[in-house]
Amino acid sequence: MAQQLIVGVIVAAAALYVLWRYLPTRWRRWLSRVHPGLAQAPGCGGGDGGNGGCSSCGSCGVAPEAGAEKPMAMPAPRRPVA
Repeated sequence: MAQQLIVGVIVAAAALYVLWRYLPTRWRRWLSRVHPGLAQAPGCGGGDGGNGGCSSCGSCGVAPEAGAEKPMAMPAPRRPVA
């Protein structure tokens, strides 16, 4: 019985995390009236001044340097011998 209760708590916590992860930023701002800690966006630093987007970390908009591209070799697909 205790094992089922523990598993239920873990599943509920995971479901709440997934819900929070994909919660729109507008709803998160609304929840900041309830508790300021609820307004933080998950991942990418969290406390970014209320923007809540992943563009706040700066890794999205960085352009690659010229000549930084490297070719990638793709192996030939193996086909069964008939």
